[in-house]
Amino acid sequence: TKLILLDSLLQELTSLQLYSVVTMLIDKPGVLAVIKVEHLVLPSGHKNQALLEQTDLHKFQEEHKISDNFCRKDKESNIQMKFSCWPCRIVIESVVALRSHLSGGKHLENAVNPVDNSEYFIDNGKWKKKKGEKRPLEESEKLSKRERTKKNKLARSIPILAQHTEAKYEETETYFENGLRKVRPYHFTFTTHAKGRWVGDKLSDVFAREFRAMEPKEYARCIEAGLVRVNDKASSVDYRVQNNDFISHTVHRHELPVTEQKINIINEDDDWVVVDKPGSIPVHPCGRYRHNSMTFILAKEHGLKTLQPVHRLDRLTSGVLIFSKSAAKARLMEQLITAREVEKEYVCRVVGEFPEEEIVCEEPIEVISCKIGLCVVDPKGKDCKTTFQRLEFKNGVSIVKCWPKTGRMHQIRVHLQFLGFPITNDPLYNSEIFGPEKGKGGDLGKSHEQLVQDLIKYHTVENWINSDEYEASEIVSETEIIENLDKIEVKSEIKEEASIKTDAEKQKLSDDLETCAPFCDPNCGECKLAYKDPPPESLVMYLHALKYSGDGWAYQTEMPKWATFL
Repeated sequence: TKLILLDSLLQELTSLQLYSVVTMLIDKPGVLAVIKVEHLVLPSGHKNQALLEQTDLHKFQEEHKISDNFCRKDKESNIQMKFSCWPCRIVIESVVALRSHLSGGKHLENAVNPVDNSEYFIDNGKWKKKKGEKRPLEESEKLSKRERTKKNKLARSIPILAQHTEAKYEETETYFENGLRKVRPYHFTFTTHAKGRWVGDKLSDVFAREFRAMEPKEYARCIEAGLVRVNDKASSVDYRVQNNDFISHTVHRHELPVTEQKINIINEDDDWVVVDKPGSIPVHPCGRYRHNSMTFILAKEHGLKTLQPVHRLDRLTSGVLIFSKSAAKARLMEQLITAREVEKEYVCRVVGEFPEEEIVCEEPIEVISCKIGLCVVDPKGKDCKTTFQRLEFKNGVSIVKCWPKTGRMHQIRVHLQFLGFPITNDPLYNSEIFGPEKGKGGDLGKSHEQLVQDLIKYHTVENWINSDEYEASEIVSETEIIENLDKIEVKSEIKEEASIKTDAEKQKLSDDLETCAPFCDPNCGECKLAYKDPPPESLVMYLHALKYSGDGWAYQTEMPKWATFL
Protein backbone atom coordinates (compact mmCIF):
# COMPACT_ATOMS: atom_id res chain seq x y z
CA THR A 1 0.00 0.00 0.00
CA LYS A 2 2.85 2.37 0.83
CA LEU A 3 4.49 1.69 -2.52
CA ILE A 4 1.23 2.39 -4.39
CA LEU A 5 0.76 5.66 -2.50
CA LEU A 6 4.38 6.64 -3.15
CA ASP A 7 4.03 5.89 -6.88
CA SER A 8 0.84 7.94 -7.04
CA LEU A 9 2.56 10.83 -5.25
CA LEU A 10 5.52 10.70 -7.65
CA GLN A 11 3.21 10.82 -10.68
CA GLU A 12 1.38 13.82 -9.21
CA LEU A 13 4.66 15.60 -8.49
CA THR A 14 5.86 14.87 -12.03
CA SER A 15 2.68 16.36 -13.45
CA LEU A 16 3.00 19.39 -11.19
CA GLN A 17 6.66 19.75 -12.14
CA LEU A 18 5.79 19.84 -15.85
CA TYR A 19 3.07 22.42 -15.21
CA SER A 20 5.43 24.40 -13.04
CA VAL A 21 8.20 24.37 -15.63
CA VAL A 22 5.84 25.38 -18.41
CA THR A 23 4.09 28.20 -16.54
CA MET A 24 7.36 29.49 -15.08
CA LEU A 25 8.96 29.87 -18.52
CA ILE A 26 5.85 30.90 -20.44
CA ASP A 27 4.51 34.04 -18.88
CA LYS A 28 3.01 35.27 -22.14
CA PRO A 29 1.56 33.84 -25.30
CA GLY A 30 3.62 33.24 -28.44
CA VAL A 31 6.43 31.11 -27.02
CA LEU A 32 5.27 27.51 -27.26
CA ALA A 33 2.38 26.04 -29.20
CA VAL A 34 0.51 22.75 -29.38
CA ILE A 35 0.20 21.60 -32.99
CA LYS A 36 -2.09 18.93 -34.38
CA VAL A 37 -0.83 17.04 -37.43
CA GLU A 38 -2.22 14.28 -39.63
CA HIS A 39 0.11 11.66 -41.12
CA LEU A 40 -0.68 11.19 -44.82
CA VAL A 41 0.65 9.38 -47.88
CA LEU A 42 0.87 11.60 -50.96
CA PRO A 43 0.00 10.35 -54.48
CA SER A 44 3.74 10.15 -55.12
CA GLY A 45 4.05 7.63 -52.29
CA HIS A 46 5.95 9.99 -49.98
CA LYS A 47 4.87 10.40 -46.37
CA ASN A 48 3.68 13.82 -45.23
CA GLN A 49 2.46 15.55 -42.06
CA ALA A 50 -0.39 18.00 -42.63
CA LEU A 51 -0.77 20.79 -40.05
CA LEU A 52 -4.41 20.84 -38.88
CA GLU A 53 -4.41 23.11 -35.82
CA GLN A 54 -2.02 25.31 -33.86
CA THR A 55 -2.86 26.54 -30.34
CA ASP A 56 -0.77 28.52 -27.87
CA LEU A 57 0.44 26.19 -25.11
CA HIS A 58 -0.22 28.79 -22.42
CA LYS A 59 -3.89 28.93 -23.41
CA PHE A 60 -4.13 25.19 -24.14
CA GLN A 61 -3.13 24.23 -20.58
CA GLU A 62 -5.97 26.26 -19.12
CA GLU A 63 -8.46 23.82 -20.66
CA HIS A 64 -6.52 20.58 -21.09
CA LYS A 65 -4.25 18.36 -19.03
CA ILE A 66 -1.03 17.18 -20.68
CA SER A 67 -0.24 13.54 -19.86
CA ASP A 68 2.95 11.64 -20.60
CA ASN A 69 1.41 9.95 -23.68
CA PHE A 70 0.03 13.23 -25.01
CA CYS A 71 2.07 12.96 -28.23
CA ARG A 72 1.23 9.35 -29.04
CA LYS A 73 -0.15 8.95 -32.58
CA ASP A 74 -3.68 7.62 -32.92
CA LYS A 75 -3.48 4.58 -35.22
CA GLU A 76 -7.04 4.88 -36.49
CA SER A 77 -7.04 8.56 -37.46
CA ASN A 78 -3.26 8.99 -37.90
CA ILE A 79 -3.56 12.19 -35.82
CA GLN A 80 -0.69 13.23 -33.54
CA MET A 81 -0.19 16.12 -31.12
CA LYS A 82 3.22 17.81 -30.96
CA PHE A 83 4.82 20.91 -29.46
CA SER A 84 6.36 23.80 -31.40
CA CYS A 85 8.87 26.21 -29.90
CA TRP A 86 8.79 29.54 -31.74
CA PRO A 87 12.03 31.07 -30.29
CA CYS A 88 14.00 27.91 -31.14
CA ARG A 89 12.15 27.02 -34.35
CA ILE A 90 11.88 23.30 -33.55
CA VAL A 91 9.09 20.76 -33.26
CA ILE A 92 9.08 18.57 -30.15
CA GLU A 93 7.45 15.14 -30.35
CA SER A 94 7.15 14.00 -26.71
CA VAL A 95 6.47 15.35 -23.24
CA VAL A 96 9.82 14.01 -22.04
CA ALA A 97 11.61 15.93 -24.78
CA LEU A 98 9.60 19.04 -23.86
CA ARG A 99 10.77 18.85 -20.24
CA SER A 100 14.37 18.53 -21.39
CA HIS A 101 14.03 21.38 -23.88
CA LEU A 102 12.47 23.83 -21.42
CA SER A 103 15.30 23.32 -18.96
CA GLY A 104 18.03 23.69 -21.59
CA GLY A 105 20.26 26.71 -21.94
CA LYS A 106 19.52 27.20 -25.62
CA HIS A 107 15.80 27.68 -25.01
CA LEU A 108 16.41 30.03 -22.07
CA GLU A 109 18.71 32.14 -24.22
CA ASN A 110 16.30 32.23 -27.18
CA ALA A 111 13.34 33.01 -24.93
CA VAL A 112 15.14 36.09 -23.58
CA ASN A 113 16.22 37.20 -27.06
CA PRO A 114 13.32 36.30 -29.36
CA VAL A 115 13.96 36.01 -33.07
CA ASP A 116 11.91 37.13 -36.07
CA ASN A 117 9.91 34.19 -37.41
CA SER A 118 8.04 36.06 -40.13
CA GLU A 119 10.14 34.31 -42.78
CA TYR A 120 9.53 30.83 -41.33
CA PHE A 121 6.64 28.36 -41.25
CA ILE A 122 5.88 24.75 -40.24
CA ASP A 123 5.77 22.28 -43.14
CA ASN A 124 5.68 18.48 -42.96
CA GLY A 125 6.34 18.56 -39.21
CA LYS A 126 9.41 20.82 -39.45
CA TRP A 127 10.24 24.52 -39.33
CA LYS A 128 11.27 25.79 -42.75
CA LYS A 129 12.29 29.13 -44.20
CA LYS A 130 10.06 30.64 -46.81
CA LYS A 131 11.53 30.76 -50.29
CA GLY A 132 10.78 32.92 -53.26
CA GLU A 133 8.18 31.64 -55.66
CA LYS A 134 9.55 29.28 -58.27
CA ARG A 135 9.02 30.09 -61.88
CA PRO A 136 6.53 27.83 -63.67
CA LEU A 137 8.19 24.85 -65.33
CA GLU A 138 8.18 24.57 -69.07
CA GLU A 139 6.54 21.46 -70.53
CA SER A 140 9.94 20.10 -71.48
CA GLU A 141 11.08 20.38 -67.84
CA LYS A 142 8.23 18.35 -66.36
CA LEU A 143 10.00 15.02 -66.13
CA SER A 144 8.96 11.92 -64.23
CA LYS A 145 11.22 10.45 -61.56
CA ARG A 146 12.39 7.75 -63.96
CA GLU A 147 13.15 10.31 -66.67
CA ARG A 148 15.08 12.48 -64.20
CA THR A 149 17.15 9.44 -63.21
CA LYS A 150 18.01 8.79 -66.84
CA LYS A 151 18.95 12.43 -67.32
CA ASN A 152 21.23 12.36 -64.26
CA LYS A 153 22.91 9.16 -65.47
CA LEU A 154 23.62 10.70 -68.85
CA ALA A 155 25.05 13.80 -67.15
CA ARG A 156 27.44 11.53 -65.18
CA SER A 157 28.27 9.42 -68.25
CA ILE A 158 26.72 6.32 -66.67
CA PRO A 159 25.39 4.01 -69.40
CA ILE A 160 21.67 3.28 -69.39
CA LEU A 161 21.37 -0.45 -69.99
CA ALA A 162 18.52 -1.95 -71.97
CA GLN A 163 17.71 -4.16 -68.99
CA HIS A 164 16.70 -1.02 -67.07
CA THR A 165 14.19 0.03 -69.71
CA GLU A 166 11.10 -1.62 -71.18
CA ALA A 167 13.45 -3.40 -73.59
CA LYS A 168 14.16 -5.82 -70.71
CA TYR A 169 10.92 -7.65 -71.50
CA GLU A 170 12.34 -8.59 -74.92
CA GLU A 171 15.77 -9.80 -73.82
CA THR A 172 14.84 -13.49 -73.98
CA GLU A 173 12.11 -15.96 -74.98
CA THR A 174 9.64 -17.87 -72.83
CA TYR A 175 8.55 -21.35 -73.88
CA PHE A 176 6.55 -24.20 -72.35
CA GLU A 177 7.71 -27.78 -72.01
CA ASN A 178 6.68 -30.76 -69.84
CA GLY A 179 4.17 -28.65 -67.91
CA LEU A 180 6.80 -26.01 -67.11
CA ARG A 181 7.33 -22.38 -68.03
CA LYS A 182 10.93 -22.00 -69.15
CA VAL A 183 13.16 -19.10 -70.17
CA ARG A 184 15.96 -19.23 -72.75
CA PRO A 185 19.35 -18.27 -71.26
CA TYR A 186 20.27 -14.64 -71.82
CA HIS A 187 23.02 -12.17 -71.07
CA PHE A 188 22.49 -9.88 -68.10
CA THR A 189 24.69 -7.15 -66.63
CA PHE A 190 24.89 -6.71 -62.88
CA THR A 191 25.94 -3.20 -61.89
CA THR A 192 27.02 -1.46 -58.70
CA HIS A 193 29.09 1.44 -57.40
CA ALA A 194 32.24 0.64 -55.44
CA LYS A 195 31.68 0.19 -51.71
CA GLY A 196 33.91 1.94 -49.23
CA ARG A 197 35.48 -1.33 -48.09
CA TRP A 198 36.57 -2.09 -51.67
CA VAL A 199 38.57 1.09 -52.25
CA GLY A 200 42.27 0.39 -52.77
CA ASP A 201 41.85 -3.37 -53.28
CA LYS A 202 42.56 -5.25 -56.49
CA LEU A 203 39.51 -5.81 -58.65
CA SER A 204 40.16 -9.56 -58.76
CA ASP A 205 40.47 -9.70 -54.95
CA VAL A 206 37.16 -7.84 -54.53
CA PHE A 207 35.29 -10.34 -56.71
CA ALA A 208 36.98 -13.36 -55.10
CA ARG A 209 36.16 -12.09 -51.59
CA GLU A 210 32.72 -10.55 -52.03
CA PHE A 211 30.99 -12.81 -54.55
CA ARG A 212 30.64 -16.59 -54.59
CA ALA A 213 28.71 -17.31 -57.77
CA MET A 214 31.97 -18.31 -59.52
CA GLU A 215 35.41 -19.55 -58.60
CA PRO A 216 38.10 -16.82 -58.24
CA LYS A 217 39.88 -18.00 -61.39
CA GLU A 218 36.61 -17.73 -63.32
CA TYR A 219 36.16 -14.15 -62.13
CA ALA A 220 39.73 -13.42 -63.24
CA ARG A 221 38.92 -14.86 -66.69
CA CYS A 222 35.82 -12.62 -66.91
CA ILE A 223 37.89 -9.55 -66.02
CA GLU A 224 40.53 -10.32 -68.64
CA ALA A 225 37.80 -11.08 -71.22
CA GLY A 226 36.24 -7.67 -70.68
CA LEU A 227 33.02 -9.03 -69.15
CA VAL A 228 33.81 -7.08 -65.99
CA ARG A 229 34.13 -3.37 -66.72
CA VAL A 230 34.96 -0.33 -64.62
CA ASN A 231 33.37 3.00 -65.58
CA ASP A 232 32.27 1.31 -68.82
CA LYS A 233 35.87 0.50 -69.76
CA ALA A 234 37.76 -2.80 -69.86
CA SER A 235 39.93 -3.36 -66.81
CA SER A 236 42.52 -5.81 -65.46
CA VAL A 237 42.86 -8.12 -62.48
CA ASP A 238 45.45 -5.77 -60.93
CA TYR A 239 43.28 -2.63 -61.17
CA ARG A 240 42.86 -0.88 -57.80
CA VAL A 241 39.25 0.03 -57.09
CA GLN A 242 38.68 3.78 -56.68
CA ASN A 243 35.99 5.59 -54.76
CA ASN A 244 32.64 5.69 -56.62
CA ASP A 245 33.82 3.45 -59.46
CA PHE A 246 30.93 2.11 -61.54
CA ILE A 247 31.48 -1.65 -61.90
CA SER A 248 29.53 -3.95 -64.19
CA HIS A 249 29.67 -7.68 -64.81
CA THR A 250 27.91 -9.34 -67.76
CA VAL A 251 26.89 -12.95 -67.17
CA HIS A 252 24.98 -15.61 -69.08
CA ARG A 253 21.89 -16.03 -66.94
CA HIS A 254 19.98 -19.32 -66.60
CA GLU A 255 16.61 -19.13 -64.87
CA LEU A 256 14.92 -22.03 -63.13
CA PRO A 257 11.62 -23.34 -64.54
CA VAL A 258 8.26 -22.71 -62.86
CA THR A 259 4.78 -24.09 -63.36
CA GLU A 260 3.03 -23.35 -66.65
CA GLN A 261 -0.24 -22.68 -64.79
CA LYS A 262 -1.87 -19.47 -66.02
CA ILE A 263 -2.28 -16.50 -63.71
CA ASN A 264 -5.93 -15.82 -62.97
CA ILE A 265 -6.78 -12.14 -62.43
CA ILE A 266 -9.39 -11.96 -59.65
CA ASN A 267 -10.01 -8.21 -59.85
CA GLU A 268 -8.63 -5.17 -61.67
CA ASP A 269 -9.68 -1.53 -61.27
CA ASP A 270 -8.04 1.90 -61.40
CA ASP A 271 -6.01 1.28 -58.22
CA TRP A 272 -5.54 -2.45 -57.71
CA VAL A 273 -4.78 -5.70 -59.50
CA VAL A 274 -5.51 -8.87 -57.53
CA VAL A 275 -4.38 -12.24 -58.86
CA ASP A 276 -4.45 -15.90 -57.89
CA LYS A 277 -0.73 -16.63 -57.73
CA PRO A 278 0.35 -20.14 -58.77
CA GLY A 279 2.88 -21.96 -56.63
CA SER A 280 6.59 -21.96 -57.63
CA ILE A 281 6.56 -18.40 -59.07
CA PRO A 282 8.23 -15.69 -56.92
CA VAL A 283 6.47 -12.35 -56.55
CA HIS A 284 9.32 -10.25 -57.98
CA PRO A 285 12.78 -10.84 -59.52
CA CYS A 286 15.14 -12.47 -57.04
CA GLY A 287 17.83 -15.11 -57.00
CA ARG A 288 17.65 -17.19 -60.17
CA TYR A 289 14.26 -15.79 -61.14
CA ARG A 290 13.61 -12.71 -63.27
CA HIS A 291 11.40 -13.35 -66.28
CA ASN A 292 9.85 -16.24 -64.35
CA SER A 293 8.48 -13.87 -61.68
CA MET A 294 4.95 -12.53 -61.18
CA THR A 295 5.85 -8.92 -61.99
CA PHE A 296 7.56 -9.86 -65.27
CA ILE A 297 4.87 -12.31 -66.39
CA LEU A 298 2.08 -9.79 -65.69
CA ALA A 299 4.02 -7.09 -67.55
CA LYS A 300 4.82 -9.23 -70.60
CA GLU A 301 1.57 -11.16 -70.95
CA HIS A 302 -1.02 -8.77 -69.49
CA GLY A 303 0.52 -5.36 -70.23
CA LEU A 304 0.65 -4.46 -66.50
CA LYS A 305 4.11 -2.88 -66.36
CA THR A 306 3.84 -0.48 -63.37
CA LEU A 307 2.57 -2.82 -60.66
CA GLN A 308 3.89 -2.65 -57.10
CA PRO A 309 3.36 -5.66 -54.78
CA VAL A 310 1.95 -4.59 -51.41
CA HIS A 311 2.62 -7.89 -49.65
CA ARG A 312 4.53 -11.11 -50.30
CA LEU A 313 3.78 -14.79 -50.56
CA ASP A 314 6.47 -17.46 -50.34
CA ARG A 315 7.52 -18.74 -53.75
CA LEU A 316 5.87 -22.14 -53.26
CA THR A 317 2.70 -20.64 -51.71
CA SER A 318 -0.29 -19.96 -53.97
CA GLY A 319 -3.32 -17.71 -53.60
CA VAL A 320 -4.42 -14.09 -53.27
CA LEU A 321 -1.71 -11.61 -54.22
CA ILE A 322 -2.45 -7.87 -54.29
CA PHE A 323 -0.66 -5.36 -56.50
CA SER A 324 -1.07 -1.58 -56.56
CA LYS A 325 -1.01 0.61 -59.65
CA SER A 326 0.44 3.58 -57.71
CA ALA A 327 2.95 4.16 -54.94
CA ALA A 328 0.37 6.02 -52.83
CA LYS A 329 -2.09 3.11 -52.84
CA ALA A 330 0.73 0.67 -52.12
CA ARG A 331 1.72 2.67 -49.03
CA LEU A 332 -1.92 2.81 -47.95
CA MET A 333 -2.32 -0.97 -48.08
CA GLU A 334 1.04 -1.48 -46.39
CA GLN A 335 -0.14 0.72 -43.52
CA LEU A 336 -3.36 -1.28 -43.19
CA ILE A 337 -1.41 -4.56 -43.09
CA THR A 338 1.09 -3.15 -40.57
CA ALA A 339 -1.77 -1.92 -38.37
CA ARG A 340 -3.27 -5.45 -38.60
CA GLU A 341 -6.46 -4.13 -40.15
CA VAL A 342 -6.33 -6.70 -42.97
CA GLU A 343 -7.71 -10.16 -42.19
CA LYS A 344 -5.85 -13.01 -43.88
CA GLU A 345 -7.28 -16.49 -44.34
CA TYR A 346 -5.20 -19.45 -45.54
CA VAL A 347 -5.87 -23.14 -46.06
CA CYS A 348 -3.29 -25.91 -45.82
CA ARG A 349 -2.90 -29.69 -45.80
CA VAL A 350 -1.00 -31.07 -42.81
CA VAL A 351 0.35 -34.36 -41.51
CA GLY A 352 -1.71 -36.08 -38.80
CA GLU A 353 -5.12 -35.69 -37.18
CA PHE A 354 -5.38 -32.02 -36.28
CA PRO A 355 -7.60 -31.34 -33.20
CA GLU A 356 -11.25 -30.58 -33.96
CA GLU A 357 -11.41 -27.57 -31.63
CA GLU A 358 -9.98 -24.17 -32.53
CA ILE A 359 -6.26 -23.92 -31.77
CA VAL A 360 -4.46 -20.61 -31.14
CA CYS A 361 -0.67 -20.58 -31.32
CA GLU A 362 1.13 -17.50 -29.94
CA GLU A 363 4.70 -18.79 -29.88
CA PRO A 364 7.31 -16.11 -30.78
CA ILE A 365 9.29 -16.71 -33.98
CA GLU A 366 12.92 -15.84 -34.59
CA VAL A 367 14.81 -15.76 -37.89
CA ILE A 368 17.99 -17.73 -37.21
CA SER A 369 19.43 -17.52 -40.71
CA CYS A 370 18.65 -14.73 -43.14
CA LYS A 371 20.86 -16.18 -45.84
CA ILE A 372 18.77 -19.35 -46.19
CA GLY A 373 15.52 -17.95 -44.77
CA LEU A 374 15.12 -20.21 -41.72
CA CYS A 375 12.87 -19.52 -38.72
CA VAL A 376 12.21 -21.34 -35.46
CA VAL A 377 10.08 -20.83 -32.36
CA ASP A 378 12.24 -19.09 -29.78
CA PRO A 379 11.51 -16.98 -26.67
CA LYS A 380 13.77 -14.26 -28.09
CA GLY A 381 11.68 -14.04 -31.27
CA LYS A 382 8.95 -11.62 -32.27
CA ASP A 383 5.38 -11.91 -31.02
CA CYS A 384 3.14 -13.98 -33.28
CA LYS A 385 -0.43 -15.24 -33.30
CA THR A 386 -2.09 -17.77 -35.60
CA THR A 387 -5.54 -19.32 -35.22
CA PHE A 388 -6.22 -22.77 -36.71
CA GLN A 389 -9.47 -24.68 -37.38
CA ARG A 390 -9.68 -28.18 -38.84
CA LEU A 391 -12.00 -28.65 -41.82
CA GLU A 392 -11.50 -32.32 -42.75
CA PHE A 393 -9.49 -35.39 -41.77
CA LYS A 394 -8.85 -38.55 -43.78
CA ASN A 395 -6.11 -41.16 -44.13
CA GLY A 396 -3.75 -39.46 -41.70
CA VAL A 397 -4.01 -36.03 -43.37
CA SER A 398 -5.97 -32.94 -42.24
CA ILE A 399 -7.24 -29.88 -44.11
CA VAL A 400 -6.83 -26.84 -41.85
CA LYS A 401 -7.81 -23.18 -42.14
CA CYS A 402 -5.38 -20.61 -40.75
CA TRP A 403 -5.84 -16.98 -39.70
CA PRO A 404 -2.45 -15.33 -39.08
CA LYS A 405 -2.93 -12.18 -37.00
CA THR A 406 0.69 -11.11 -37.44
CA GLY A 407 2.80 -11.43 -40.58
CA ARG A 408 6.11 -12.97 -39.57
CA MET A 409 8.31 -14.82 -42.02
CA HIS A 410 7.06 -18.43 -42.53
CA GLN A 411 4.67 -17.90 -39.60
CA ILE A 412 2.02 -20.49 -40.51
CA ARG A 413 4.61 -23.11 -41.48
CA VAL A 414 6.65 -22.67 -38.29
CA HIS A 415 3.60 -22.67 -35.99
CA LEU A 416 2.28 -25.86 -37.62
CA GLN A 417 5.68 -27.49 -37.21
CA PHE A 418 5.72 -26.47 -33.53
CA LEU A 419 2.25 -27.96 -33.01
CA GLY A 420 3.42 -31.22 -34.57
CA PHE A 421 1.37 -30.96 -37.77
CA PRO A 422 3.74 -29.76 -40.53
CA ILE A 423 2.47 -29.12 -44.05
CA THR A 424 2.64 -32.45 -45.86
CA ASN A 425 4.96 -31.38 -48.67
CA ASP A 426 6.83 -28.52 -46.99
CA PRO A 427 10.40 -29.05 -48.25
CA LEU A 428 11.87 -27.17 -45.29
CA TYR A 429 9.84 -27.54 -42.10
CA ASN A 430 8.64 -31.13 -42.65
CA SER A 431 12.15 -32.53 -42.46
CA GLU A 432 13.86 -34.95 -40.07
CA ILE A 433 16.81 -32.57 -40.09
CA PHE A 434 14.86 -30.87 -37.27
CA GLY A 435 15.06 -34.14 -35.25
CA PRO A 436 12.93 -37.29 -34.89
CA GLU A 437 9.90 -35.16 -33.95
CA LYS A 438 10.57 -32.73 -36.82
CA GLY A 439 10.72 -29.74 -34.50
CA LYS A 440 7.49 -30.48 -32.59
CA GLY A 441 7.27 -28.42 -29.43
CA GLY A 442 10.41 -26.55 -30.41
CA ASP A 443 12.59 -29.61 -29.73
CA LEU A 444 15.41 -29.39 -32.26
CA GLY A 445 17.99 -31.53 -30.46
CA LYS A 446 20.82 -29.34 -31.77
CA SER A 447 22.04 -25.75 -31.82
CA HIS A 448 20.69 -23.25 -34.30
CA GLU A 449 24.09 -23.06 -35.99
CA GLN A 450 24.24 -26.85 -36.43
CA LEU A 451 20.69 -26.90 -37.77
CA VAL A 452 21.59 -24.37 -40.47
CA GLN A 453 24.67 -26.33 -41.47
CA ASP A 454 22.76 -29.61 -41.63
CA LEU A 455 20.07 -28.07 -43.82
CA ILE A 456 22.68 -26.74 -46.23
CA LYS A 457 24.26 -30.18 -46.56
CA TYR A 458 20.92 -31.95 -46.93
CA HIS A 459 19.58 -30.03 -49.90
CA THR A 460 20.33 -31.60 -53.27
CA VAL A 461 19.55 -30.02 -56.59
CA GLU A 462 16.05 -31.58 -56.68
CA ASN A 463 14.77 -30.21 -53.37
CA TRP A 464 17.11 -27.22 -53.10
CA ILE A 465 15.95 -25.41 -56.22
CA ASN A 466 12.34 -25.92 -55.16
CA SER A 467 12.67 -24.40 -51.70
CA ASP A 468 12.40 -20.82 -50.50
CA GLU A 469 15.84 -20.82 -48.92
CA TYR A 470 17.44 -21.26 -52.35
CA GLU A 471 15.69 -18.09 -53.46
CA ALA A 472 16.73 -16.27 -50.30
CA SER A 473 20.36 -17.37 -50.63
CA GLU A 474 20.87 -15.56 -53.94
CA ILE A 475 19.22 -12.20 -53.39
CA VAL A 476 19.94 -9.78 -56.22
CA SER A 477 18.32 -6.69 -57.63
CA GLU A 478 18.04 -5.37 -61.16
CA THR A 479 20.45 -2.52 -60.47
CA GLU A 480 22.96 -4.07 -58.10
CA ILE A 481 25.38 -6.92 -58.36
CA ILE A 482 24.98 -9.88 -56.01
CA GLU A 483 26.15 -8.73 -52.56
CA ASN A 484 25.44 -11.67 -50.27
CA LEU A 485 28.74 -12.05 -48.43
CA ASP A 486 27.78 -15.38 -46.88
CA LYS A 487 26.26 -17.01 -49.93
CA ILE A 488 25.95 -20.75 -49.48
CA GLU A 489 28.40 -22.71 -51.57
CA VAL A 490 26.15 -25.24 -53.25
CA LYS A 491 27.43 -24.70 -56.77
CA SER A 492 29.79 -27.67 -56.77
CA GLU A 493 27.08 -29.94 -55.36
CA ILE A 494 24.58 -28.76 -57.94
CA LYS A 495 27.06 -29.23 -60.77
CA GLU A 496 27.88 -32.75 -59.57
CA GLU A 497 24.19 -33.67 -59.41
CA ALA A 498 23.50 -32.04 -62.75
CA SER A 499 26.52 -33.34 -64.63
CA ILE A 500 25.92 -35.42 -67.74
CA LYS A 501 26.00 -39.10 -66.82
CA THR A 502 24.51 -40.98 -69.77
CA ASP A 503 24.84 -41.02 -73.55
CA ALA A 504 21.14 -40.15 -73.82
CA GLU A 505 21.67 -37.05 -71.74
CA LYS A 506 24.68 -36.10 -73.85
CA GLN A 507 22.61 -36.47 -77.03
CA LYS A 508 19.77 -34.42 -75.52
CA LEU A 509 22.18 -31.65 -74.58
CA SER A 510 23.68 -31.71 -78.08
CA ASP A 511 20.21 -31.40 -79.59
CA ASP A 512 19.32 -28.60 -77.20
CA LEU A 513 22.48 -26.69 -78.04
CA GLU A 514 21.79 -26.99 -81.75
CA THR A 515 18.15 -25.85 -81.30
CA CYS A 516 19.02 -23.02 -78.92
CA ALA A 517 22.29 -21.95 -80.52
CA PRO A 518 21.43 -18.22 -80.46
CA PHE A 519 20.88 -18.46 -76.67
CA CYS A 520 24.05 -20.39 -75.80
CA ASP A 521 27.39 -18.99 -74.70
CA PRO A 522 30.44 -21.17 -75.41
CA ASN A 523 32.16 -19.74 -72.33
CA CYS A 524 29.20 -20.46 -70.01
CA GLY A 525 29.64 -23.50 -67.77
CA GLU A 526 25.92 -23.95 -67.22
CA CYS A 527 25.29 -24.21 -70.97
CA LYS A 528 27.26 -27.46 -70.89
CA LEU A 529 25.17 -29.02 -68.12
CA ALA A 530 21.93 -30.97 -68.46
CA TYR A 531 19.45 -30.33 -65.66
CA LYS A 532 16.53 -32.64 -65.04
CA ASP A 533 13.11 -31.01 -65.00
CA PRO A 534 11.65 -30.79 -61.48
CA PRO A 535 8.56 -32.99 -61.01
CA PRO A 536 5.35 -30.88 -61.19
CA GLU A 537 4.27 -31.94 -57.70
CA SER A 538 7.42 -30.40 -56.24
CA LEU A 539 6.40 -26.96 -57.58
CA VAL A 540 3.39 -26.64 -55.27
CA MET A 541 3.30 -26.52 -51.50
CA TYR A 542 -0.05 -27.24 -49.84
CA LEU A 543 -0.44 -23.74 -48.42
CA HIS A 544 -2.84 -21.35 -50.14
CA ALA A 545 -3.81 -17.72 -49.40
CA LEU A 546 -7.58 -18.11 -49.66
CA LYS A 547 -8.85 -14.64 -48.73
CA TYR A 548 -7.65 -11.12 -47.89
CA SER A 549 -10.24 -8.67 -46.56
CA GLY A 550 -10.58 -5.30 -44.87
CA ASP A 551 -13.10 -2.57 -44.16
CA GLY A 552 -15.51 -2.69 -47.10
CA TRP A 553 -13.45 -4.95 -49.38
CA ALA A 554 -12.54 -8.62 -49.80
CA TYR A 555 -10.66 -10.69 -52.39
CA GLN A 556 -10.99 -14.47 -52.45
CA THR A 557 -9.99 -17.42 -54.63
CA GLU A 558 -11.61 -20.80 -55.11
CA MET A 559 -10.57 -23.59 -52.79
CA PRO A 560 -7.58 -25.47 -54.32
CA LYS A 561 -8.22 -29.05 -55.46
CA TRP A 562 -5.88 -30.56 -52.88
CA ALA A 563 -7.87 -28.89 -50.05
CA THR A 564 -10.82 -31.29 -50.15
CA PHE A 565 -11.22 -35.07 -49.95
CA LEU A 566 -14.62 -35.11 -51.69
